[in-house]
Amino acid sequence: MKSLALFLLIALLFIGCEEKKLEPVAVGEMAEYRDPGYGFKISYPKEWRQLGNTGRAVFAKSQEVVEKFQNSASGEEGAMVSAEVMRYDGKKADELIAAAKEELKQAATLTPDEQVTIGGKPATKIPYSIPVTKKKSIMGYEIFIPGDTALYKIDVVGYGDQFTAHAAVFDAMLKSYELPVIVLKKPDTWSASPNLDTYNCDFFTIQYPDNLEFVDAKKGKFDLAVERRADRFDCTIHIDVFGAQKLTLEKVWEQNKSRYKAKGTGQATIDGNSAQWVQYTGSAANKVDSKAYFIVKNDKVIRITINYHVPQKDVYLPVFESSVNSLKLK
Repeated sequence: MKSLALFLLIALLFIGCEEKKLEPVAVGEMAEYRDPGYGFKISYPKEWRQLGNTGRAVFAKSQEVVEKFQNSASGEEGAMVSAEVMRYDGKKADELIAAAKEELKQAATLTPDEQVTIGGKPATKIPYSIPVTKKKSIMGYEIFIPGDTALYKIDVVGYGDQFTAHAAVFDAMLKSYELPVIVLKKPDTWSASPNLDTYNCDFFTIQYPDNLEFVDAKKGKFDLAVERRADRFDCTIHIDVFGAQKLTLEKVWEQNKSRYKAKGTGQATIDGNSAQWVQYTGSAANKVDSKAYFIVKNDKVIRITINYHVPQKDVYLPVFESSVNSLKLK
């Protein structure tokens, strides 16, 4: 009987020494954090603290909880979530994620990546575990969300059973995460798109940047009238076609030159054909200059007029003249 009583006493002592399983932590009232430098947002338990810096926010109940993940011999067991920004700096998102995995492998055991959605964006989740003792591990996962200008990383971690106990809290924080809305500043100076469109008609083809806007030009007595415009109403390429009435280029120019108060004139070659050009003031009040080219082909006069803002001559004129030089006559 004494042996049985002793056995029962020892059994009770062992039961008393077993760690009690942690109860799930309920999601209570949340506070919102908005990063002052990068603009991402995330909500966290109101009783937690934000212990990080701009670009890398760290959320935990106390500094002691953070210390426990850094040194298992001190601190307090708990859960922690960090949210940070990783600048691309010329690298691709895949390269940064691969580098982060290699660094994580030095201390942790990784399980296969998972594809998840965070903040409405596709993301990569990398689960991991780091052994602390024979019976206890740090459990967590890193999530990488590629953005337009940077890679966004969320690290979710729990010490031992704290990881499972805080599952609902982690989920609530992840659901609250919002990437920053990037508002691109409109450049002060217009620039031509590198992508070219081609205008094709019965008389010619011509290329122009695809960010030149089509303008409804009045045809009137002309066989054709077409116009493309940049960001300013007075910065355009206007082309009209009319009958040459069997006149040569020289004769056509003689008939038309009196209409222009020329600042300069000259000859050019466009698509292997001789052309006459005239430089003049289009609008003195608006500081707009104009340049008109005359070409005669198949008894048709093709007149190309380019108009540009003089203070921004270097912005518009080279683009417009490049378009003129792309002209192919039929």
